[in-house]
Amino acid sequence: MLPRRALLALGGAGLLAGCGFRPLYGPDGERRLPTSDPGVAAELATVRVALMPERFGQVMRRHLQRRLEGSRPGTPSRYILYVATTSEVEPEGFRQDGTATRVRTVMTANWSITTDAIPPTLVDQGRERTLDAFNIPDLQFFAAEASREAMDRRLVEELGDRVVEAVALSLRRRRQATPG
Repeated sequence: MLPRRALLALGGAGLLAGCGFRPLYGPDGERRLPTSDPGVAAELATVRVALMPERFGQVMRRHLQRRLEGSRPGTPSRYILYVATTSEVEPEGFRQDGTATRVRTVMTANWSITTDAIPPTLVDQGRERTLDAFNIPDLQFFAAEASREAMDRRLVEELGDRVVEAVALSLRRRRQATPG
């Protein structure tokens, strides 16, 4: 006999299956992300990333290009992705003299995707956010700088992955809405 929780879970899954609900996690335990759909992956390969200013933007653009192209580099472009990042730096911990011992950065990416046509047509737009922090050790500038660089790398990966997933969802909706 199944426990009551298992019966409730099975019943709830059965009800959700009837309304078109698709679980994020499949029966094999792997995530079903839109980027894993071969059709969406082919569409993502046609997205080019517009230039982004400053060093963080350059690193973010390179990460986005790698994620979007996947195993299909050199695919002709159909879309252009514009990403603008902003950051908020907040000191979190303080010493007795008032100097910060921990810094948190909240990074926001406002993105829009347009067709690569003249005139361009807006396909979708959105906003993604993530945060990370690092400690500032006493009298160890190199360690603090290494921690900040590691945080920047994590922010690029997390925020870039969120933007790619949002774009993939948008392109999947567009493919499903377009007949044939």
